[in-house]
Amino acid sequence: MFGKKANKVLLHQSGRSYIGESMQLEGDMYSPGAVDVAGLVKGNIQVGEMIIFETGSVRGSLHSVKVNINGHVEGHIIGEEVILGKQAV
Repeated sequence: MFGKKANKVLLHQSGRSYIGESMQLEGDMYSPGAVDVAGLVKGNIQVGEMIIFETGSVRGSLHSVKVNINGHVEGHIIGEEVILGKQAV
């Protein structure tokens, strides 16, 4: 009974969180890890690393060690390394 579950292939976790295109998150967010945003986040964010994709949008302050912005950010950005892509707004 339990042996069959052990044989199933489990998805490998990359350690990155993902907010998909169809997802909207409201509220402040904290994560010491990495977060990728393709949807909408309304609130202040403090993360270790963030990628905002072309479809992604953040409305609030963003504090991150490293952030790669290809989408839209409306608020203050504080980071050691901030990369703006050609689609960044």
